[in-house]
Amino acid sequence: MRWEIVKMTSEKRSRFIQFLWGSALAIVFIAGFVIWAETDPRSLVRACLEDGPIEYISALLFGLTSLGFVIFMGRSRFLRRRTEWWRYVFVICWALLMFVFMGEEVSWGQRIFDYETPASVRDSNVQGEFNIHNYQYVEHQKYRLLSIMMWVTGFLLPVVALAGRGRRLFQKLAFPVLPIGYMLLFVGGWIFGKYYYNILMYDASSEVREILMAIGLFCFALHGVIRPRDLFRLGPESG
Repeated sequence: MRWEIVKMTSEKRSRFIQFLWGSALAIVFIAGFVIWAETDPRSLVRACLEDGPIEYISALLFGLTSLGFVIFMGRSRFLRRRTEWWRYVFVICWALLMFVFMGEEVSWGQRIFDYETPASVRDSNVQGEFNIHNYQYVEHQKYRLLSIMMWVTGFLLPVVALAGRGRRLFQKLAFPVLPIGYMLLFVGGWIFGKYYYNILMYDASSEVREILMAIGLFCFALHGVIRPRDLFRLGPESG
């Protein structure tokens, strides 16, 4: 009995340390962008322009996150031990979604490889580019959808997973959940975008919000690569 208590305490201590590290990482990045916005907003706006460093770093992070979920899928003993045919579905969805985010961020390499936009796409795209997020019917909703994703992925699901019933549900569905230590990157990123909406150019505040989310999602996948069981809120003896 005493050994079980020690193991539980050790596990909680480990998760608390992870929470502190994740929160510290978030504070460093968020504080960095706040200082940048307050001291030199013009250079931040330039960095956030189309084909700027913020956009390309975000795309790189999304691409690495997609790869990270694939590696996580192969490393998870929990997934390998399950027999349901659909056990990899949600992880594959995460990997595909991140790949799409990477492609959309740079319009699928259109400006890199300099290829023409098909006429059928160009006529329906606000910027005349080969992407989905600037499609006329998506353009006005994309930031709202991004906000919903940030709150659901970065806050709602991790909080639900704190409860025993929620944790068991995610385990039953084999649905990976963001470690709670990275929550601040999502919540802080959303607050940054909201606060600086009228201070910076609209696109600049949104680009910073996107890169903070990209950092959070990269940490999500990387954590899964290093400690796969944490994404399913498993105990120390589980894989």
